[in-house]
Amino acid sequence: MLGTLLKIAALLAVVYYGVRFLHRIFKQQGKVYYLTPMRQLSLVFWSLMSFWLALSMFGLLIRDQTDTDLEKYLASGLGLVLFLFALPTLLLHFQYWRHEHKNAMELEKSSGTALLLQPGQKYLLSPATIASITETKCRSKSYFWSSYTYVTISLRDGRTVQITSLLLDLQILKAMWPRVPLQTKTKWACFL
Repeated sequence: MLGTLLKIAALLAVVYYGVRFLHRIFKQQGKVYYLTPMRQLSLVFWSLMSFWLALSMFGLLIRDQTDTDLEKYLASGLGLVLFLFALPTLLLHFQYWRHEHKNAMELEKSSGTALLLQPGQKYLLSPATIASITETKCRSKSYFWSSYTYVTISLRDGRTVQITSLLLDLQILKAMWPRVPLQTKTKWACFL
């Protein structure tokens, strides 16, 4: 069983560095943002690997092997821990995907405006139309789901718009409007 775990760890390292290499190649700073597979994979990669490893651990338990009781307890405990780390991220990713999969955003950095397109709605965002921005972050920076954040933009006409980190890096958006009042909230996991 330990040999299998070492093979899985080696495969995980190769996949991780391969995905990082591909992400650097295809990453480009554009002005139109929509959900891309590479953006999604960069956020959910470690959770998918953790989930896959947990299923591998549980699969090792199901097979009829001559493992010792210690190895079985180790595999079940490690599989459970990995599964519990992956589950919140996968749930967050699915919720963010449901919210953003039909949205697109065009940024005009020179004029400080953004056009958010949602099904049946269009929002032209500029410092003149935004009353405030509230950013919701995770309390800890060390969990898989800590890169999932979102901003709630309160418009002067009373409407609110939510934009998640799955659509674009929110630092780019906040840097466009440095004079707009910004509040920060923290949560354990940033569900919408």
